[in-house]
Amino acid sequence: MGVLLACLGLLGGSVGALEQQIVLGREDAWRDFPRVENLVRRPGLWNSLDLFLREDEYAASGDADLLLHFNEEPFREATGHYQVERGKALLAPEVRRLGAASAGFTGDRQGVQLRPLAGALFERRTSWGDFTVEFWLRPSLLNDGEEILAWVGSRWLAGRPAAQEVRCWVRSRRLEWEFRNFFGSEEAQGGLVALQGITPLLPRAWRHHLLRFDSSSGQLEYLVDGVPEAVTQVRAAPGGPALVPYTGEADTAPVILGRGLTGFLDEVRVSRSLVEAPVLARFADRAGVAESSPLDLGSSGTRLKRIEAVFRAESDSGIFFYYRIADRLVAEDVEGSWIQLRAGQELKEARGRFVQLRLELFPDGARGVSPQLSELRVVYEPDLPPSPPGGVNAVAGNGRVRLLWNVVREEDVRGYLVYYGSSPGSYRGRDADRGPSPLDVGPAAEITLNGLENGRLYYFAVVAYDASDPPHRSLFSREVSARPSGALP
Repeated sequence: MGVLLACLGLLGGSVGALEQQIVLGREDAWRDFPRVENLVRRPGLWNSLDLFLREDEYAASGDADLLLHFNEEPFREATGHYQVERGKALLAPEVRRLGAASAGFTGDRQGVQLRPLAGALFERRTSWGDFTVEFWLRPSLLNDGEEILAWVGSRWLAGRPAAQEVRCWVRSRRLEWEFRNFFGSEEAQGGLVALQGITPLLPRAWRHHLLRFDSSSGQLEYLVDGVPEAVTQVRAAPGGPALVPYTGEADTAPVILGRGLTGFLDEVRVSRSLVEAPVLARFADRAGVAESSPLDLGSSGTRLKRIEAVFRAESDSGIFFYYRIADRLVAEDVEGSWIQLRAGQELKEARGRFVQLRLELFPDGARGVSPQLSELRVVYEPDLPPSPPGGVNAVAGNGRVRLLWNVVREEDVRGYLVYYGSSPGSYRGRDADRGPSPLDVGPAAEITLNGLENGRLYYFAVVAYDASDPPHRSLFSREVSARPSGALP
């Protein structure tokens, strides 16, 4: 059963009077997460873009000869070895095995036609070695004669032209593979090589089909969902050398997918290698990772209170959440190590101006279910400046003024700055023996300024500051004044 977590007021609740929020995902389509690995964005909970694990589609690697994902229209062959010329298949995002969509076929006799280009295995005069053909099939009718893959050509065998054919088709609710004059040298007659599965196929069920050939041993093997269904040896004679595939001298003919098929195909691949272990799970055995840019909370010393999340983690899939927070950046990242937390967990001593988030998404144990992350909220409380000191009083003396004020009763106040000058609101004084304005008196709540000029009126104000780096300063206290005099003690 799925788990939908709405942490601490995320869906319509309220936050504290001083709390502020940064909303990620639902409103910004995860643009604040520029570093993404093995994740995709797809419409989700609110029809906005959610984060999911990327499905383990085949990559157009060096040994891939033909690869069709059927994720978008027009269909595109991913290796660049084939040109999709025409076809009667439909994009089917609702019925897919991997990726964004599959190809839906409605029984049309045209199918999808792929013209081999330079470097393709099905190009004329091409010698093959090891190879693998694989695809996901979801049939609807399973009528005899429905073709999954077909190719025709011609070659010279024993000094005569011979028709060639590669065909995978439905017969008696099973798939049958036929290779006519496809294996063998010019001197050795190719003939017919055929394999048929033993397990009846089921309509409206995805199954993985794989045919692989080992050119060193001549073994041709057919597997369904990774389980061997049929095997044969392709040799010139029992115990003789293996016969190898060869596309002949005839003009290059197209590879045709889905001719007469009613059903769906996905992830069609032809490889120039022997695939030992087919990929059957929907997701790879690794996490999907996303890291945010540093998020500016506005001022140093800001308290990160919690990270709220709306997510779904069915089966035993899951999401790990991490953060790091500091008052400065290092190489465009927040300095410090990642700290793991639970979504919605109240944090106590997490303070800084910049916060950065890291997400790790894991599939379930069978690697068939992805977690789904819909929204994150960074809930924080700005570190407000202290209140200005009250009760400021100035007592004049002979060449000096004693200034007193009330201590600011706030936890993070670390000291006070005393401003003085000879004009109201202008604190540019330099007369005092303690130095020019302002004077840092630390946590003391009074100071005596000596060295002042008798008869001159001086104006004073006090500012409190906190422990942030740099510190936050309060507003000025009320201004007071005093005139030193030689007649005073």
